[in-house]
Amino acid sequence: MVAELKNRKVQFVTLRLHEAIPPSVKVVITTAEEADTVAWEGEHTIIYDDPVSTVSRAIYAEKGYGPVEEMIIGIDPGRRPGIAVLTGDIVVAVHQVSVTEVEPLIRKIIRDYRPNSVLVRIGHGARLVTTQITNSLLQAGLRVEMVDESGTTPHIGRDVHTHTLRDIIAAINIARIKGVPVGKREVEPSKGEIRVIQEASRSMSSGRATIPRYLARQVARGEITIDEAIAMHKKNVGNGSENGNGER
Repeated sequence: MVAELKNRKVQFVTLRLHEAIPPSVKVVITTAEEADTVAWEGEHTIIYDDPVSTVSRAIYAEKGYGPVEEMIIGIDPGRRPGIAVLTGDIVVAVHQVSVTEVEPLIRKIIRDYRPNSVLVRIGHGARLVTTQITNSLLQAGLRVEMVDESGTTPHIGRDVHTHTLRDIIAAINIARIKGVPVGKREVEPSKGEIRVIQEASRSMSSGRATIPRYLARQVARGEITIDEAIAMHKKNVGNGSENGNGER
Protein backbone atom coordinates (compact mmCIF):
# COMPACT_ATOMS: atom_id res chain seq x y z
CA MET A 1 0.00 0.00 0.00
CA VAL A 2 2.93 2.33 0.60
CA ALA A 3 3.76 2.13 -3.10
CA GLU A 4 0.17 3.13 -4.00
CA LEU A 5 0.30 6.10 -1.58
CA LYS A 6 3.55 7.25 -3.14
CA ASN A 7 2.20 6.72 -6.65
CA ARG A 8 -0.83 8.90 -5.82
CA LYS A 9 1.47 11.52 -4.22
CA VAL A 10 -0.32 11.30 -0.87
CA GLN A 11 1.43 12.56 2.25
CA PHE A 12 1.36 9.89 4.97
CA VAL A 13 3.08 8.72 8.14
CA THR A 14 3.61 5.10 9.19
CA LEU A 15 3.04 4.34 12.87
CA ARG A 16 3.30 1.32 15.12
CA LEU A 17 0.10 0.11 16.73
CA HIS A 18 0.51 1.89 20.09
CA GLU A 19 2.25 5.06 18.88
CA ALA A 20 0.45 8.38 19.33
CA ILE A 21 -1.31 9.63 16.21
CA PRO A 22 -0.21 13.18 15.27
CA PRO A 23 -2.97 15.82 15.39
CA SER A 24 -2.37 16.67 11.73
CA VAL A 25 -3.64 13.22 10.66
CA LYS A 26 -7.13 13.28 9.16
CA VAL A 27 -7.51 9.65 8.12
CA VAL A 28 -6.26 6.45 9.72
CA ILE A 29 -5.84 3.27 7.70
CA THR A 30 -5.76 0.06 9.68
CA THR A 31 -6.80 -3.58 9.48
CA ALA A 32 -10.11 -5.01 10.64
CA GLU A 33 -8.26 -6.99 13.33
CA GLU A 34 -6.51 -3.91 14.77
CA ALA A 35 -9.26 -1.31 14.33
CA ASP A 36 -10.65 -1.68 17.87
CA THR A 37 -7.22 -1.16 19.41
CA VAL A 38 -6.44 2.10 17.58
CA ALA A 39 -6.75 4.94 20.10
CA TRP A 40 -8.02 7.76 17.89
CA GLU A 41 -11.03 10.04 18.06
CA GLY A 42 -10.94 11.30 14.50
CA GLU A 43 -13.78 10.91 12.01
CA HIS A 44 -12.26 8.73 9.32
CA THR A 45 -10.93 5.24 9.95
CA ILE A 46 -10.45 3.23 6.76
CA ILE A 47 -10.29 -0.56 6.95
CA TYR A 48 -7.61 -1.92 4.63
CA ASP A 49 -8.81 -4.01 1.71
CA ASP A 50 -6.63 -3.81 -1.41
CA PRO A 51 -4.13 -0.98 -2.02
CA VAL A 52 -5.99 0.86 -4.81
CA SER A 53 -9.43 0.73 -3.19
CA THR A 54 -8.10 1.60 0.28
CA VAL A 55 -6.12 4.61 -0.90
CA SER A 56 -9.04 5.83 -3.04
CA ARG A 57 -11.39 5.72 -0.03
CA ALA A 58 -8.80 7.41 2.19
CA ILE A 59 -8.31 10.26 -0.28
CA TYR A 60 -12.06 10.68 -0.60
CA ALA A 61 -12.44 10.87 3.20
CA GLU A 62 -9.43 13.17 3.63
CA LYS A 63 -10.95 15.70 1.24
CA GLY A 64 -14.01 15.81 3.47
CA TYR A 65 -16.56 14.83 0.84
CA GLY A 66 -18.72 13.06 3.41
CA PRO A 67 -21.27 10.32 2.67
CA VAL A 68 -21.79 9.45 -0.98
CA GLU A 69 -25.31 10.42 -2.03
CA GLU A 70 -25.28 9.30 -5.67
CA MET A 71 -22.64 7.25 -7.41
CA ILE A 72 -22.50 6.95 -11.18
CA ILE A 73 -20.37 4.22 -12.72
CA GLY A 74 -19.42 4.47 -16.38
CA ILE A 75 -18.38 1.40 -18.38
CA ASP A 76 -16.63 1.43 -21.74
CA PRO A 77 -17.34 -2.12 -23.02
CA GLY A 78 -14.69 -4.11 -24.80
CA ARG A 79 -12.33 -7.04 -24.32
CA ARG A 80 -11.15 -5.40 -21.07
CA PRO A 81 -13.80 -2.83 -20.12
CA GLY A 82 -12.77 0.51 -18.71
CA ILE A 83 -14.64 1.53 -15.55
CA ALA A 84 -14.94 5.00 -13.99
CA VAL A 85 -16.54 5.73 -10.62
CA LEU A 86 -17.96 9.23 -10.14
CA THR A 87 -19.61 10.99 -7.21
CA GLY A 88 -20.96 14.32 -8.41
CA ASP A 89 -18.40 15.49 -10.94
CA ILE A 90 -15.49 13.91 -9.09
CA VAL A 91 -13.77 10.79 -10.43
CA VAL A 92 -13.00 8.79 -7.30
CA ALA A 93 -11.70 5.59 -8.92
CA VAL A 94 -10.92 4.02 -12.29
CA HIS A 95 -10.35 0.39 -13.21
CA GLN A 96 -9.80 -1.89 -16.18
CA VAL A 97 -10.74 -5.54 -15.72
CA SER A 98 -11.91 -8.57 -17.66
CA VAL A 99 -15.58 -8.87 -18.63
CA THR A 100 -16.32 -11.45 -15.92
CA GLU A 101 -14.74 -9.25 -13.24
CA VAL A 102 -16.96 -6.21 -13.91
CA GLU A 103 -19.99 -7.19 -11.83
CA PRO A 104 -17.99 -8.42 -8.79
CA LEU A 105 -15.86 -5.26 -8.92
CA ILE A 106 -18.90 -2.99 -8.97
CA ARG A 107 -20.42 -4.84 -6.03
CA LYS A 108 -17.13 -4.33 -4.17
CA ILE A 109 -17.08 -0.61 -5.02
CA ILE A 110 -20.60 -0.26 -3.63
CA ARG A 111 -19.57 -2.06 -0.42
CA ASP A 112 -16.54 0.22 -0.07
CA TYR A 113 -18.29 3.56 -0.57
CA ARG A 114 -21.84 2.68 0.57
CA PRO A 115 -23.60 5.25 -1.64
CA ASN A 116 -27.27 6.04 -1.12
CA SER A 117 -27.96 5.39 -4.79
CA VAL A 118 -26.08 3.84 -7.71
CA LEU A 119 -26.56 4.23 -11.44
CA VAL A 120 -24.49 2.32 -13.99
CA ARG A 121 -24.10 3.73 -17.49
CA ILE A 122 -22.66 1.48 -20.19
CA GLY A 123 -21.72 2.25 -23.78
CA HIS A 124 -23.79 0.67 -26.52
CA GLY A 125 -20.87 -0.76 -28.51
CA ALA A 126 -19.45 -4.31 -28.38
CA ARG A 127 -22.93 -5.80 -28.27
CA LEU A 128 -22.06 -9.22 -26.81
CA VAL A 129 -19.91 -7.77 -24.05
CA THR A 130 -22.50 -5.08 -23.36
CA THR A 131 -25.23 -7.72 -23.11
CA GLN A 132 -23.20 -9.92 -20.76
CA ILE A 133 -22.33 -7.04 -18.44
CA THR A 134 -25.80 -5.49 -18.52
CA ASN A 135 -27.57 -8.75 -17.68
CA SER A 136 -25.16 -9.51 -14.82
CA LEU A 137 -25.66 -6.02 -13.34
CA LEU A 138 -29.44 -6.21 -13.66
CA GLN A 139 -29.39 -9.61 -11.98
CA ALA A 140 -27.46 -7.96 -9.11
CA GLY A 141 -30.31 -5.48 -8.75
CA LEU A 142 -28.56 -2.42 -10.18
CA ARG A 143 -30.05 0.33 -12.35
CA VAL A 144 -28.46 0.39 -15.80
CA GLU A 145 -28.65 2.96 -18.60
CA MET A 146 -27.46 2.43 -22.17
CA VAL A 147 -25.45 5.37 -23.52
CA ASP A 148 -24.66 6.28 -27.12
CA GLU A 149 -20.89 6.17 -26.80
CA SER A 150 -20.22 7.88 -30.14
CA GLY A 151 -17.49 10.45 -29.60
CA THR A 152 -16.62 9.32 -26.06
CA THR A 153 -13.27 7.78 -27.02
CA PRO A 154 -10.61 10.49 -27.11
CA HIS A 155 -7.74 10.90 -29.51
CA ILE A 156 -4.56 9.78 -27.81
CA GLY A 157 -1.35 11.48 -28.90
CA ARG A 158 1.54 9.48 -30.25
CA ASP A 159 3.51 10.11 -27.05
CA VAL A 160 1.04 7.90 -25.12
CA HIS A 161 1.60 4.18 -25.62
CA THR A 162 -1.35 2.57 -23.85
CA HIS A 163 -4.95 1.67 -24.64
CA THR A 164 -5.88 1.79 -20.98
CA LEU A 165 -5.95 5.60 -20.83
CA ARG A 166 -8.26 5.75 -23.84
CA ASP A 167 -10.68 3.22 -22.33
CA ILE A 168 -10.70 4.96 -18.95
CA ILE A 169 -11.38 8.40 -20.42
CA ALA A 170 -14.18 6.90 -22.53
CA ALA A 171 -15.68 5.37 -19.37
CA ILE A 172 -15.57 8.78 -17.64
CA ASN A 173 -17.30 10.39 -20.61
CA ILE A 174 -19.94 7.65 -20.69
CA ALA A 175 -20.66 8.17 -16.97
CA ARG A 176 -21.44 11.83 -17.67
CA ILE A 177 -23.95 11.20 -20.49
CA LYS A 178 -27.60 10.54 -19.71
CA GLY A 179 -28.68 7.22 -21.18
CA VAL A 180 -31.80 5.14 -21.66
CA PRO A 181 -32.87 2.73 -18.88
CA VAL A 182 -32.61 -0.88 -20.03
CA GLY A 183 -33.95 -4.25 -18.93
CA LYS A 184 -32.61 -7.71 -19.58
CA ARG A 185 -31.22 -7.93 -23.10
CA GLU A 186 -31.52 -10.77 -25.57
CA VAL A 187 -29.06 -11.22 -28.39
CA GLU A 188 -28.62 -14.00 -30.94
CA PRO A 189 -24.89 -14.39 -31.55
CA SER A 190 -23.52 -15.00 -35.01
CA LYS A 191 -21.52 -18.10 -35.92
CA GLY A 192 -18.38 -15.98 -35.95
CA GLU A 193 -19.06 -14.63 -32.45
CA ILE A 194 -19.67 -18.14 -31.15
CA ARG A 195 -16.42 -19.31 -32.72
CA VAL A 196 -14.51 -16.46 -31.03
CA ILE A 197 -15.87 -17.53 -27.64
CA GLN A 198 -14.94 -21.15 -28.32
CA GLU A 199 -11.41 -20.07 -29.23
CA ALA A 200 -11.22 -18.01 -26.06
CA SER A 201 -12.28 -21.04 -23.99
CA ARG A 202 -9.54 -23.11 -25.59
CA SER A 203 -6.98 -20.41 -24.81
CA MET A 204 -8.19 -20.09 -21.21
CA SER A 205 -7.92 -23.86 -20.73
CA SER A 206 -4.35 -23.85 -22.12
CA GLY A 207 -5.48 -25.71 -25.21
CA ARG A 208 -6.94 -28.66 -23.32
CA ALA A 209 -10.59 -28.18 -24.25
CA THR A 210 -13.01 -26.18 -26.35
CA ILE A 211 -16.53 -25.53 -25.06
CA PRO A 212 -19.35 -26.70 -27.36
CA ARG A 213 -21.44 -24.29 -29.40
CA TYR A 214 -24.48 -24.48 -27.12
CA LEU A 215 -22.40 -23.31 -24.14
CA ALA A 216 -20.66 -20.64 -26.22
CA ARG A 217 -24.11 -19.37 -27.24
CA GLN A 218 -25.13 -19.10 -23.57
CA VAL A 219 -21.94 -17.14 -22.85
CA ALA A 220 -22.66 -14.81 -25.75
CA ARG A 221 -26.17 -14.19 -24.46
CA GLY A 222 -24.84 -13.30 -21.01
CA GLU A 223 -26.58 -16.27 -19.39
CA ILE A 224 -23.35 -17.73 -17.99
CA THR A 225 -19.73 -16.62 -17.83
CA ILE A 226 -17.04 -18.26 -19.91
CA ASP A 227 -15.47 -19.62 -16.69
CA GLU A 228 -18.79 -21.28 -15.80
CA ALA A 229 -19.05 -22.68 -19.32
CA ILE A 230 -15.56 -24.19 -19.10
CA ALA A 231 -16.40 -25.75 -15.72
CA MET A 232 -19.65 -27.21 -17.10
CA HIS A 233 -17.81 -28.59 -20.12
CA LYS A 234 -15.15 -30.24 -17.95
CA LYS A 235 -17.87 -31.84 -15.85
CA ASN A 236 -19.64 -33.13 -18.98
CA VAL A 237 -16.37 -34.52 -20.37
CA GLY A 238 -15.76 -36.21 -17.03
CA ASN A 239 -19.09 -38.03 -17.10
CA GLY A 240 -18.72 -38.93 -20.79
CA SER A 241 -21.51 -36.80 -22.26
CA GLU A 242 -19.03 -34.69 -24.28
CA ASN A 243 -15.50 -35.08 -25.58
CA GLY A 244 -12.67 -32.56 -25.15
CA ASN A 245 -13.49 -30.86 -28.44
CA GLY A 246 -16.97 -29.85 -27.30
CA GLU A 247 -18.84 -32.56 -29.21
CA ARG A 248 -21.49 -34.85 -27.80
